[in-house]
Amino acid sequence: MSATREEQETQQRIFADKCRRLHTHLLNTKTLLKDIGEYNRSKWPVHYPLARIARAHEAHTAVGPTAGGSSGLRRSNSMLNSSDATLVNSLAPTRLRRSMTTDDMSEYATDSNSSGQTAASNNTNDSDAAGRLLDPSDLSVLKLDLRLSYHADSDVMGSLEESSIARLFDERLTQCEVHIDKLIARVTDKSSKILVTGDLNAGKSTLVNALIRHDILPFDQQPCTMLFCEVVDASQNDDIEEIHAIPDIQQYDRLNPLTYAVVKMSDLEDIVMENDEQYQQLKIYTNDSRSAQHQSLLHNGVVDVALIDSPGLNRDSLKTTQLFARQEEIDVVVFVVNAENHFTLSGQDFLLNAGNEKAHIFIVVNRFDAIRRKDRCERMILDQIRDLSPLTYAERDELVHFISAHEQLAADREGKASSEAFSRMEKSLRSFTLEQRFKSKLAPAQRYAMNVLFDMQYLAAENVAAATKRIQEINALLREGMPKYEILLQERKESASQSESILDGSCQE
Repeated sequence: MSATREEQETQQRIFADKCRRLHTHLLNTKTLLKDIGEYNRSKWPVHYPLARIARAHEAHTAVGPTAGGSSGLRRSNSMLNSSDATLVNSLAPTRLRRSMTTDDMSEYATDSNSSGQTAASNNTNDSDAAGRLLDPSDLSVLKLDLRLSYHADSDVMGSLEESSIARLFDERLTQCEVHIDKLIARVTDKSSKILVTGDLNAGKSTLVNALIRHDILPFDQQPCTMLFCEVVDASQNDDIEEIHAIPDIQQYDRLNPLTYAVVKMSDLEDIVMENDEQYQQLKIYTNDSRSAQHQSLLHNGVVDVALIDSPGLNRDSLKTTQLFARQEEIDVVVFVVNAENHFTLSGQDFLLNAGNEKAHIFIVVNRFDAIRRKDRCERMILDQIRDLSPLTYAERDELVHFISAHEQLAADREGKASSEAFSRMEKSLRSFTLEQRFKSKLAPAQRYAMNVLFDMQYLAAENVAAATKRIQEINALLREGMPKYEILLQERKESASQSESILDGSCQE
């Protein structure tokens, strides 16, 4: 037992050291964003390849899905290895996105200047030949979400000036700075937050209940969750089981009753389903029915864990927007898929958006018991996951699970043992959240920072090419005008000579 405790303490020290280093890297990335924003506003408007992105989009649409069946889904980026913090590319790297080790990001900062210059020089000829420097679709974080950009020949598209695009780009930089602030808060937070999300009626609330062995969240055949419900261990509330309805999550303080309203268990279903009071969130302090720390996810003896049950995607546009925004606060995303529906378009959009930061998504395929041809269902869903999140697919044995949460709850009520599939899923989730915190908590933050740096490198090369082209155009104009300039100089010289002769003659008279 003492050896185990010493090993845990060593792991905690290593984790704390990596947290401090990542915190420094995030601060440096934010400073770089600020510097670029200031340069963009006051010195040189950043050249953004808007028309080229539109042409690339239209060209891709005309070609259609690739042979590999990826349907144009965004590429997977490099991510942090849980043990040695090594960044690797899951797919073949593009010309600018090379594989690299970044246990210390300062190594990347030292190397990026020379590599960026090399990339710019190597791709200048390609820009002239192909009409674009690099593949514009390779931008991820700093890509401007302009629907107009998908119509390169439109009058509105043509009317956008560089200064207007520069202002939009400046707004995007500001959004990235805000996101990095939230990542910094997440990295410094010692607790872990697990967001349970998915499409409508996928069984998210049922899964949360099954994980805590407690029928606390209401569930129904119809979509019922109208607000975010955060379930935490009652030990964080002086071992008092209680439900706090929070009107403003930013102002919430457990020790200040003015910042929340206590909700009776009998009223929980009405609030979750209707939310007439327009609460932002419910915080549910509860006890896991299991006493052993090695079994409970919430009361684990290692780190405070919160399970956040969310409204379904596409419940309404506001809820979906809030759900996308909450990713910035989340360490682990558990995406619940209805085995009968597979991944819907809203689910695919969510995973692609989450992919900017999280290389690994924990996926639970629920209601698998209702499927007759289970092998066919499993194969089709795994094919979707391979395109949506290649690194998740690569570790599918640990990250993708086919279960029935409803069957698990029924087994708990009857005092039966958990099914093998559910036990394996629960063990993997616990391992991913608690034992692999390098991968689940730190890797997403570093992944986002690296995506920002890669996008900056791309735009830097684009701006070098644009500036070089502009210089070449100016030099061409100068060369074209040089003969005329020399003629004017000669005429000026002759005029000066004639003027001097006239003046000399006038003086002699």
